[in-house]
Amino acid sequence: MNILPFKYVKITEGLRVRVSNHFYYSDFGIVDSSEQRYTGRRYIQEGTPGTGFIECESDSHSYRQFIRKSLAAQQPKYWRLLLGKEPSFDKELVAAGKALDLCTDQCKRQILECYHNALSIARTEERMQRIVRGIKDKIGHKSNKYLVSVMSHYKSKILHLDRDIKGVVFNVKDSCSADTYAAYEQMVDAFTRVAACRRVWHNCDHDKKHFAQVYFDLGAFDYIHSPIYLPFMRDSHGKKYLFLPDSLIVARTSVDFDVLPLKDLTVIFQELSIEEPTEILSSRLGDAASMIKFPGIDLTFYFNHVRPIAQFVESIERLKATL
Repeated sequence: MNILPFKYVKITEGLRVRVSNHFYYSDFGIVDSSEQRYTGRRYIQEGTPGTGFIECESDSHSYRQFIRKSLAAQQPKYWRLLLGKEPSFDKELVAAGKALDLCTDQCKRQILECYHNALSIARTEERMQRIVRGIKDKIGHKSNKYLVSVMSHYKSKILHLDRDIKGVVFNVKDSCSADTYAAYEQMVDAFTRVAACRRVWHNCDHDKKHFAQVYFDLGAFDYIHSPIYLPFMRDSHGKKYLFLPDSLIVARTSVDFDVLPLKDLTVIFQELSIEEPTEILSSRLGDAASMIKFPGIDLTFYFNHVRPIAQFVESIERLKATL
């Protein structure tokens, strides 16, 4: 447990700097996320290292509130540090190790092993980022060539770690055939148009009257490496659903998830009748025009558009045909 929000660390002979004990949020290990900064689209980490999403362009007020809430959760707060509520590589490594010991599914085990290896590298990088931040604070607005050279040394180590992590993460493109990956790219492209819909609702089959607004994005999971970001769906209960070329990840946490074969997944698309809306839909959703149902995993989404949803489901079927 960290009692103080900082500690003094000796980083070289005769030099100690004040280093924050707060977790340092970064996009380390997330492929090409730096390119998104030029368009103003940020990578936003969701709770655990290596899992998050890329902010999409949207004029939706509720989505902007969702983004602000996600970013606010990253602000350093002493009570969160004191209670151990900030992300922790040490805790995550322990959790990943325990999950590996209990894992019997080969696909899940492969992801967990890669995640565990990536966490070890990312933990070192995160510590170095906090040291770099401490050196910057020590330099302030003064000119100090010695401190700048020490900082450059640590930045060079971080770049080296960035190359190292690419060798241990699960690589999506290497896990499938060229035809499957080409179909996957088309599916992801179709998903981006679904994620752009202004209204997406989740309906729990256990409660037919419960409709909650949710948000779809493109993102990453457990440092899984892909040239394109993974389609990232959320339900109203905190579960995340991420598409790989040959499977669907149903994630409750970063180490508690199921890997379902995509070829066995049933996806049902239905256009809703405008002339004869049900009482529940008209009173609670209003402008819902279509729905997607995943009967095998008890998952139903409603949308205020039709064509992009139909095209997305069609692209899933084309992808399944290559498996």
